[in-house]
Amino acid sequence: MMKPRLFLAPIVALGIGLSACGGSSTGEGGYVQPTGASVASIEIEAGNLYYSPDKVEAPVGISKIWLKNIESGAHNLVISGVPGFILEVSGEGDQNAKKVELEAGSYDIYCTLPGHRAGGMAGKLIVK
Repeated sequence: MMKPRLFLAPIVALGIGLSACGGSSTGEGGYVQPTGASVASIEIEAGNLYYSPDKVEAPVGISKIWLKNIESGAHNLVISGVPGFILEVSGEGDQNAKKVELEAGSYDIYCTLPGHRAGGMAGKLIVK
């Protein structure tokens, strides 16, 4: 007669492994948003091959960044030095926001869609 424990252990292990895959707070690219309160809210408009403003300032700490698409087409915003952080917007009027915790410094922001950064869709985020 077989012992049920021998069969339950792999099933329980499989269940634990599968549950670890769902419900995670990790976003695309492994980015995890900070959970604390924001010290600043930054609004950036995405137009056809530009950000407005293209230079923004924020205090050290957690900021909530809003990206609003004001013209046609899809755009995104990434921050150099922040692996996995990406804000994506589709057509006109679409908006998206995420929190990010930043140290003092100068960060490049840009759109990763083909030709957008080279076409001028880039800027600076200064944190002090």
